Amino acid sequence: MTGKVLITVKLSFEYYLRQDIKDYLFFFDQNVKVNPTEFRGVLIVESMKDPRQIANLLINSPISDSVLTSVVPIITEGNYNVLSDLLGHVRDNINHGCRAFIVRCRLRGSLIGNDECERAVITLVRNFGFHAVYRGDTDCAIVIEGLGSWFGIYVGPRSFVKV
Repeated sequence: MTGKVLITVKLSFEYYLRQDIKDYLFFFDQNVKVNPTEFRGVLIVESMKDPRQIANLLINSPISDSVLTSVVPIITEGNYNVLSDLLGHVRDNINHGCRAFIVRCRLRGSLIGNDECERAVITLVRNFGFHAVYRGDTDCAIVIEGLGSWFGIYVGPRSFVKV
């Protein structure tokens, strides 16, 4: 299985950063791929390594924070049509080792708004008895990334994401 990490970069830097990221990660995985998407500033890294490991490498890489703006390991992915499709995957991946979650949704090219998604996820998480916030200091994160009808979700320790 291929691990994926969705990253966002400063607009117009995609081409240069694709090669920099590939060169950097090549030392850890010689089969790494850095693919552009139809959305400007969004790249997907594919590796045979665990996506959390690749995300951690990117977060701690020498690539400047000013151009590498977010890093999200994808632990589950698929296609969605409605918000309940996403909520089902979040529900299945909630980590009971967490106390509080920061919630982010970025649904590019979707009829579902980011705010609508975040409110629904926060309500779901709170119904499970966890603390959930839009901003603040938390030990865990729930990040939903969407590209058209494709989605990728990360649920877990905040140390593996940069949002």
